[in-house]
Amino acid sequence: MSKKVILIILLLAFSVSCNSGYLKFSAADVLPRKGYVFIKKIVDIHACKKKKCIQDRYVAVGSGFIVKTSYKGSYVVTAAHVCLPAKSLRANPKIKLRTRLKVETLTGRYFNAKILDYNSKIDACIMFVEDMVSDVETVNIAERGPKEGDKIFNIASPYGIHSYNVIPLFEGRYIGRTMDDDMYVFPAAPGSSGSMILNEKGELVGLLHSVYMRMKQVVLSVRYDDLKQFIRRNLIENVQEKYQSNSYQIPHKL
Repeated sequence: MSKKVILIILLLAFSVSCNSGYLKFSAADVLPRKGYVFIKKIVDIHACKKKKCIQDRYVAVGSGFIVKTSYKGSYVVTAAHVCLPAKSLRANPKIKLRTRLKVETLTGRYFNAKILDYNSKIDACIMFVEDMVSDVETVNIAERGPKEGDKIFNIASPYGIHSYNVIPLFEGRYIGRTMDDDMYVFPAAPGSSGSMILNEKGELVGLLHSVYMRMKQVVLSVRYDDLKQFIRRNLIENVQEKYQSNSYQIPHKL
């Protein structure tokens, strides 16, 4: 009888040990939280009609993530509509626009950002943030795209919700692909645009750019293949040289 009792106790101890070992590999251990940035866009508007001129300003916010760091700064990716002024304003030749982009790290540090390239068709933008080199981490691109039913994570600041070392984390599922977008199910709202979508290993598989108006749990993302190509092409083409150009301008859209 005593041998049976000892055996049961040993089995229980082994079970607890295995479970505690499994818990060590939680989402907190694999998700690149310090790869997140909060983005604020400030657009100054100047327009004249006949002899009357007006000036205005609007502010919008979004999310983004770091895809590479160097000794000079970091490369940040977000949605194109987050880094650019509204399309209706850009299309009006009578309106002059001045756009400033600021990013905030998870630890509350602020930096200025410059646009390096964007693609309005897929809604992706890459920026360079000078001097943002410490206390951040890189979000690595997954080797393969998601499959239907895969569990995913989203790190974003809907409605601008964030604080020092605090950022909302959402879980969801990949549900399939359309002609133009990958589709996911998880909560999103204004301010989530440009945020990272990660697989269970904490690797990048998508970039949130839109939601369905009457069903905001259904999310549209840049397709995995398009996103990977956009990021890798810009990094390979030494985008930092564009940033260092003395005659910097917003690139022509693709």
